[in-house]
Amino acid sequence: MSRHSKNNTANPVFTYAERKMVKDFGTQNSRVGSDSQRPFDFCYLCISRVIEPLTCEKGHLFCRECIIQNMVKQKQENEKLIAAYNQKKQQQEQKQQQQDEAQQKEKEQNFEKLDYQNDVIERRQFKSKVEEKLQGYINLEAEQKKKVLEKMQLKGKEMLTMSKKDLTCKNFWVPESQPEQQEEKLEQPKNICRCPANRDHEIKLKKLYPTKLNDNNGETKEVFCYACNKTLKYQKIGMSKHCGHVMCMSCISSICLPDKKCMVCNKEFDKKDIIQIQEAHSGFASHNQVEVKIFNPVMLI
Repeated sequence: MSRHSKNNTANPVFTYAERKMVKDFGTQNSRVGSDSQRPFDFCYLCISRVIEPLTCEKGHLFCRECIIQNMVKQKQENEKLIAAYNQKKQQQEQKQQQQDEAQQKEKEQNFEKLDYQNDVIERRQFKSKVEEKLQGYINLEAEQKKKVLEKMQLKGKEMLTMSKKDLTCKNFWVPESQPEQQEEKLEQPKNICRCPANRDHEIKLKKLYPTKLNDNNGETKEVFCYACNKTLKYQKIGMSKHCGHVMCMSCISSICLPDKKCMVCNKEFDKKDIIQIQEAHSGFASHNQVEVKIFNPVMLI
């Protein structure tokens, strides 16, 4: 046995120890701790404490300046997409118009050729009939000649109706005979702004609601509930669209909803006016999905 066959990488089986030696092999798991989770009062765009917070209808929190800049950028990108779509659509319409004109011209030429050939065939048939009468052909020979003429007429029509593409389909060096690339179906882009936190819903500036956080006028880094003064961190949090005072959902359901008004400003609201703000994620698996996976494809030989 040679020395090379005794190496630990020369085994026919990929052992557990060898698999551990390879860091980027197969599916990699990693646990995300609480330090890597976004606090609920942090902006989804700048990942820092919100300044003049605005909340969308799905409860995503943004700084006013960040979300306006993002919406302006989305509008500019939409304008570029719409301009490119209109230009491509115009090119397709021009190309289709040219193809229609070429087909119409080809039909006219084929019609003229068929008309001329039919006239020639009719003259030949008339001449053949005169010759038959003069020469005294028998009926059998006349029927055979008629069948031959009909076959010739059909063959002539087929040759004339054959398109230019069919005649040049085998000539690969001709540019017109090259296979055309199938064009993708154009879809008109929508001129809307989507939420940068979760792009499954649309956002508008008039549907971004001002949010009021109880942080003791910036004296502390924590946010408190306006009702129970508890620190808001991982619990369910909500607010009303009309006033924007942020409270825990338990206080809203037990204190505000029975009277249908905010306990801070006494503004009336209904259950449908409540927005549940996206709470912070903790490091516990029972509370959030804290384990991430990534798969690196590897070719085994």
